Amino acid sequence: MRGSIRQRGPDRWQVRVPVGRDPSTGRYRYVAREVTGGKRAAQRVAAELVAEVEHGRHRYQGRHTVSELLDRWMAHIEAQGRAASTLVRYRSAIDVNIRPAIGTVVIDKLDPVDVDRLYSRLVKSGLTPLTVRKSHAILSAAFNQAMKWGWLDRNPIARTSPPSTRGREIHPPTPVELARLFDACADAHPDLGTLIYVATTTGARRGELCGLRWSDVDLDQAAVTIARSISDAGKVVAVKDTKTHQARRLALDPSTVAVLQRHRELAEERAGAGGLTLGPWAYVWSQDLASSTPYRPDRVTGAFCYLRDRLGLGHLTFHGLRHFSATTLAGQGIGVRTIAGRLGHANPGITLRTYAHFLDTADREAALAIGDVVAGLYPASSKRSSASSSARRGTTNRLPSRTEGS
Repeated sequence: MRGSIRQRGPDRWQVRVPVGRDPSTGRYRYVAREVTGGKRAAQRVAAELVAEVEHGRHRYQGRHTVSELLDRWMAHIEAQGRAASTLVRYRSAIDVNIRPAIGTVVIDKLDPVDVDRLYSRLVKSGLTPLTVRKSHAILSAAFNQAMKWGWLDRNPIARTSPPSTRGREIHPPTPVELARLFDACADAHPDLGTLIYVATTTGARRGELCGLRWSDVDLDQAAVTIARSISDAGKVVAVKDTKTHQARRLALDPSTVAVLQRHRELAEERAGAGGLTLGPWAYVWSQDLASSTPYRPDRVTGAFCYLRDRLGLGHLTFHGLRHFSATTLAGQGIGVRTIAGRLGHANPGITLRTYAHFLDTADREAALAIGDVVAGLYPASSKRSSASSSARRGTTNRLPSRTEGS
């Protein structure tokens, strides 16, 4: 078996080796490589590729469509233990955005231009660039897997141009808006009010709060451990790890401790009225008397949206409570690493990118604060007289030597 070498440009070569006939067309199928360098480098790659084909590493697998690839890839990542909520989001993007447009295209015939046209149509249909980029990530991962399986030699998605995403402007609720939410919850929705309060002071994610058990709360030490999250994707409630797969311990302020203490007392009163007690695994927020099942994240969002719409605050989101926590800390000059730790960001760089504007404001306040201290130490007369005295002495703006004044 021999391969072919074709020069594509200065120090650029294409190496091709046949891997078998396509039974539907009778034509040979090839595995190809792009090589940069001299002809000898291309010959070495050709020899390596021939050896790989002879050892069965590039057997012709047939003609697979984009839909077939995506189905196989979804089954593959599900078998690897990907979270149910992630699978639901992927399937939705595939079925709604990808499959109708390019699902019938054979994968080795997919042109990057066609994929770019798909991205443009999705943006024009009203989807945000971030949403379109999620579809791009799905396609890129699936085609990378196709290369590992030997279905393809190059990933056409790598040559596409998904829309760029600009940082979304963050609009956390104002203190006045928060006060209105708390007042509205005080009597009619005390549990929801407690949840909103703790979300605001801790910056925890919605699913993390739903997964909080009383065994995670240490009121005596004023601390809480975020150890798990609740997912209800596809209407199936599941307990899973946090987003970073790591638990984190957060200190609580006295007001949050008091709010949780009162919430615990109400939960115990309700359980006692039904002849029950709160077990060690009881959830902090639950709709049953024994608190044995958690709030569902989607239900939390629904209750929050109902409340905010009734108050005419339709621009608020539950996730905005997390933003309020982060931006308030940044405005108070709290360090990025501390904020990232409380939010559960795997990398402080995520915090920097997301809250750069608010961190810049804190940095400006820090500059003014240090200036207020140091400016008072500098002799005021020196500022006015330095230029004129230098001119009289004929001196220049130079540093003094080590021997001057000795």
